[in-house]
Amino acid sequence: MSAERRSNPFGWIFLGFVVGVIATFGAILFLTAGLGGYDEGSDELRTAADDAAAAALNAGPVAASAPRKIEAPVVAQPVTTPTPVRETPPVDAQMADDAAAAGMTSRAAPDQPTN
Repeated sequence: MSAERRSNPFGWIFLGFVVGVIATFGAILFLTAGLGGYDEGSDELRTAADDAAAAALNAGPVAASAPRKIEAPVVAQPVTTPTPVRETPPVDAQMADDAAAAGMTSRAAPDQPTN
């Protein structure tokens, strides 16, 4: 009779994983080898803005023309509406205690401007 030899499949799984990783990196290297790097310049299409910028750099000095006199337009005064005076609501002791407990108090005087 022949002796049946049992093997552990972990070695084959590990070997398959390593071969798969190497094959993946090889495929990525092969597919991206044709793309230019940073030093080689870009393969982007030139746009009209690129052409205009190149033309502006290569253009000679422009002859200075006399400045035009610009008159300011007459603007009508805006209509002012009176702003209503805002009344502050009365604050009772319970509301002040709740605001202080929640950290909603201000140490600045109410009429001082803040930056």
